[in-house]
Amino acid sequence: MHTVPVLVDQHIEVQGDSTMNDFSTGFTLQLFHLSDQEANTSSVELAPNLSAVYNALSAEDIDGDGEAGYANTVFLSSGDAWIPGLFYEASGEIYGADGAADVLIQNELGIQAIAFGNHEFDNGTGIIATLLTGEVEVEDGETFEPFGGANYPYLSGNLDFTADENLGPLVTDDGQDASTIPGQIAASTVVVTESGERIGVVGATTPTVGGISSPGNDIVISPDDFSNSSDEDIAALAAEIQADVDALLEANPDIDKVILLSHMQVISIEFQLAELLEGVDIIMAGGSNSVLLDENDVPFADDTAFAQYPSFFTGADGNPVAVVNTDAAYQYLGRLVIDFDDNGVIIPESYDPDLSGAFATDDAGVERVGA
Repeated sequence: MHTVPVLVDQHIEVQGDSTMNDFSTGFTLQLFHLSDQEANTSSVELAPNLSAVYNALSAEDIDGDGEAGYANTVFLSSGDAWIPGLFYEASGEIYGADGAADVLIQNELGIQAIAFGNHEFDNGTGIIATLLTGEVEVEDGETFEPFGGANYPYLSGNLDFTADENLGPLVTDDGQDASTIPGQIAASTVVVTESGERIGVVGATTPTVGGISSPGNDIVISPDDFSNSSDEDIAALAAEIQADVDALLEANPDIDKVILLSHMQVISIEFQLAELLEGVDIIMAGGSNSVLLDENDVPFADDTAFAQYPSFFTGADGNPVAVVNTDAAYQYLGRLVIDFDDNGVIIPESYDPDLSGAFATDDAGVERVGA
């Protein structure tokens, strides 16, 4: 785990006397989130447990309308949906493609978009294309589709895939409805809730991916020669992300809520990005395995909170930004229920620790939510 000190004076302080969520005015979003799924042998138990926790939480009548579930709900991941290992390789015997089961788990959970992390590239780009499309090459260019591929797009705005022979053909236009571009790659997408609310989603990947994984030489990574500790490099990264956010909002003037899926490996970078960006409301961190908890969350036995869930910052536009993260390997399901005002600005005081937080997926966690 990468750890950095959290400076309290950077945060927007939210007092314990919360106003709770107000479903009668403005807009309330329910965001379920994962990062670093990276299945291993423990995932044989924890992935089904997470599914049970998700099913229980997503069925709750949180707005009190007498109907199970809540219409303004989205489910996203900030990357590393798989990692080479025993779990990953077992799919090769069943589906003809290592990692197929990892993709199918995301499909079954109903995840709507994922950012590229670093581990997606560990075995090169050919297997990524196979997993996104579901097309396995047999011989002489002939293919078959043993598992159907991904039901969601992959996102990253600071990686240029167009010259890569495997992933270039999967690149599509930015800002499209996520449900219309399954198995394709873009910098941004739009997720539409059941009630019709359109939420902008932008993806970004650590610029160190070329040094810690195997994306190959044909993917252009920006900014290049990136240093995690350089203020100038992080500002350059923020500029790359800002361009994608601005383009998304310009093309979709009805959207006033944006989520950044940011797989930066070191959560201090996401904290810095929160203060450098405009028009971003929520940042889902990834890669650092930093556990964020609120006062009501019950973690796995050996876990302690790295920082508060969510951590609130003030963006470059003067508006609040919420940063969230969960630990890896299906150990936690994140749930953020948060209010926005009529201008699409987050209301930090609406955070309710009885409703939101990081939900552990051990057997005790399953019991706590009655799953």
